[in-house]
Amino acid sequence: MANSPRMRTRDKAIALLRKDDPDTCMSRNAIDTLIKTGRLPTVKLGNKILLNYDTLLEIVANGGLDRTEEPQEPGIIRQI
Repeated sequence: MANSPRMRTRDKAIALLRKDDPDTCMSRNAIDTLIKTGRLPTVKLGNKILLNYDTLLEIVANGGLDRTEEPQEPGIIRQI
């Protein structure tokens, strides 16, 4: 069980973050953005959407950026 991921709902993940750091700036909208952009993977289980809390902590520790992405030059339209 020690190696099993800590899967949490978005609201419980925010509650844990705020318990560890009451002054955190992470919000539900920030987590939603991470999920929508694919930077924070989720698992749908019934009606619940679960996320890996440890992955969220890694993203927060890295400043929310995917360090493998190359920055785009301003003014260039990316292909969809």
